[in-house]
Amino acid sequence: MMEVYGEKNTMEEVQGTQQESMGSQEVTEEDDYTDSEQMESMDTMDMERMMEEYEAQEVHRGKKLEGIIVAANDDGWLVDVGYKCEGFLPKREWTHRVLVEDVEEPSVGDTIRVQVVNVTQNEDSQLTVSRWRSAFDERWNAVEEALADDAPITVTGLRKVKGGLIINCCGIEGFVPVSHLAEEGRGVNPGKFVGESLDVKLLDKDRRKRRLVFSRRNILEEEMQEERGTFYEDVAEGDVLTGVVTSLTSFGVFVNLGPVEGLVHLSELSWKRNAKPKELVKKGDEVTVKVIGMDKDENRISLSMKQTMSDPWESVADRWKSGDRAEGAVTNMTDFGAFVEIEPGVEGLVHIGDLSWTRIKHPKEVLRKGDTVEVQILEVDGERRRISLGYKQLHDPWNGVEERYQAGQDVEVKAVRLAEFGVFVELEKGVEGLIHISQLSRERVEKPEDVIAEGAEVTARILEVNPKERRIRLSLSALQEPLDEPVHRDDEGGERQERSSAPRSRDGNRDGGNRDNRRPRGGARGGRRDSAPSFPQEETSVTLGDVWGDVFAKNKIEDKEEE
Repeated sequence: MMEVYGEKNTMEEVQGTQQESMGSQEVTEEDDYTDSEQMESMDTMDMERMMEEYEAQEVHRGKKLEGIIVAANDDGWLVDVGYKCEGFLPKREWTHRVLVEDVEEPSVGDTIRVQVVNVTQNEDSQLTVSRWRSAFDERWNAVEEALADDAPITVTGLRKVKGGLIINCCGIEGFVPVSHLAEEGRGVNPGKFVGESLDVKLLDKDRRKRRLVFSRRNILEEEMQEERGTFYEDVAEGDVLTGVVTSLTSFGVFVNLGPVEGLVHLSELSWKRNAKPKELVKKGDEVTVKVIGMDKDENRISLSMKQTMSDPWESVADRWKSGDRAEGAVTNMTDFGAFVEIEPGVEGLVHIGDLSWTRIKHPKEVLRKGDTVEVQILEVDGERRRISLGYKQLHDPWNGVEERYQAGQDVEVKAVRLAEFGVFVELEKGVEGLIHISQLSRERVEKPEDVIAEGAEVTARILEVNPKERRIRLSLSALQEPLDEPVHRDDEGGERQERSSAPRSRDGNRDGGNRDNRRPRGGARGGRRDSAPSFPQEETSVTLGDVWGDVFAKNKIEDKEEE
């Protein structure tokens, strides 16, 4: 029993010890739970602080964030980007001229993407953000992706500027120089591409300078190269084509034939001489041309417009006959005459001898280049492509001269030429007359220049008008007072007038010399008499006394010789 009791006590002691142990264990577990909560709270605080510090380290310059507009003022907007302070978006950072967009300013509550421009991490934390910088980076990346394989990119013309065209490429403004808008050597107006889509290739890009330069010419030249090859295979010299006038120059007209552009030289514009391009065509006109030359290596095509028209010289003999009158413009002046265009492509020559009834040294004394004149057809030679024209035939000043001038009329004249037999004077342009040497003065005249000088203007009296022979005789002496002649008595007591003041010679001849040796009045010195015009000569006044005096004097000389 004692052993059993002892065992029982022992069991109770063991149980008591276990209970005490369990009690103390429960106290220990409660203490441990309290410590764990404290540690977890401390860990949470450390994590939040660490996250804040981490986030502060993550918000750096250049980082792109999404935020909400929470406030606005005159200078910009406040944007909540999840940072410990709102970011400030200045108005100047909302957009940029390089971006192509039409976006209105944001309102409070709008969500936008921004890029950190500046961040200050201290007690007064500040954050500055930009909206356009974020948009520019995104669009630039899109441009680089589109140009990755060096393929053409489609852009849209925005506006014409000096030197080229501004285009829209993925929302960023780019530039196409005017020299790269069309094929080399062809001018183009950049304004016609505004609002139009066009394919271009990249020439140059610079992200830092936000610059994009493109070329349309490279694509066109590649396409045109293929088309030109087909053109040269299908077209040959002599073919007649239809094209559009693209430009006018001082040396001709450029015509677009599709893949190539040809030149119509001035000489091939029209059969008309000195034709001006602006008088025949204008830009945009559709014209018919003939291919007269091709240079595939130099890519040059020579064209002609006039060769698509009939040659006016082929039927000129049917349209113009000798004696016909025509009106035309003076196209050229030479030393031997003037060329007059009587119809487009048909020119005739007015020889210098057919310009005026008076002597001229050069055609410019009568006509000027560009004058419109009336001429008469003298001769037509269609085979030699020549037409002889006359100008003076329609402008004869001798027509009606007998109505303007009559014998006995006093007129003002101008000495134009001096000759040994007299003076030629001009009554009007183209009408000349002659004052014979015997009509220059009532006194004896040895030389015309002793009385009148060339170019002098005097008053003369008309003696005769002969329109058929184109002659007018005039006189100066007829306007002079008659000389007083001395009166002498003869042996029979009568009176007679001294016919001449010149003394008689020993043989009875007047002028103190042999009559046979006297120079004929009006004859040319050292030349032929018949070289002078056959103007009517003045009659010499001779009396019977003079004749018998000469006979008696001759007989006395013969008697003396016989003695």
